[in-house]
Amino acid sequence: RGDPQAVGAGGAMKPYYERGGITIYHGDCREILPHVQADVLVTDPPYGMAYQSNRGADHAAIEGDQSTEARDAILAAWGDRPAIVFGRWDQPRPNGVVARLIWSKAPDPGMGDLSFPWGNSDEEIYVIGTGFSGKRRVANVITMGKPPVNGRSHPTPKPVALMAHLIERCPTGTILDPFMGSGTTLRAAKDLGRKAIGIEIEERYCEIAAKRLSQEVLPFGA
Repeated sequence: RGDPQAVGAGGAMKPYYERGGITIYHGDCREILPHVQADVLVTDPPYGMAYQSNRGADHAAIEGDQSTEARDAILAAWGDRPAIVFGRWDQPRPNGVVARLIWSKAPDPGMGDLSFPWGNSDEEIYVIGTGFSGKRRVANVITMGKPPVNGRSHPTPKPVALMAHLIERCPTGTILDPFMGSGTTLRAAKDLGRKAIGIEIEERYCEIAAKRLSQEVLPFGA
């Protein structure tokens, strides 16, 4: 699975992209994780919802999204170091959660069962470990519209500003996103001047992320 050249003989690593403190590896994160050094994990993993976009072949099913197995394996290997992990109310939470945040996409009701009068417009965000801080205390509900989905982009993207909001409150050091997708976590880290590592099993998302990261730093609020 993934790029067989990502981890070569003797554990040597071959980055898909490496520039300005940001590194991407193409391959299975369970195989690559032991070979990277990072301090804070920030990720939106597959967590068992078996998401399948209805927008056609450009949005295939997300790799590993039939269960929380991949998420749980990575978190077990990560241990008690600080982590921020996205999830959903009807799926099991990971172990070691110390706080729950909510990303509210309201008033957008989302898709799902259109015959049901309430749409799911939020996602849970789990905080694991210690060392999180900020200039001021903020609410655990973060209201922010979701970015558009189009073309070959990832089917479940997160806003760069949302990831920046989370990373700004993370402990110092290198950010790791083992389920990188189209690179939103890395883009936010770059905009904040943070070093970051991303791992992604789908090469087309590595390509999208590399193009996003090749752009100049984007000012927030623009």
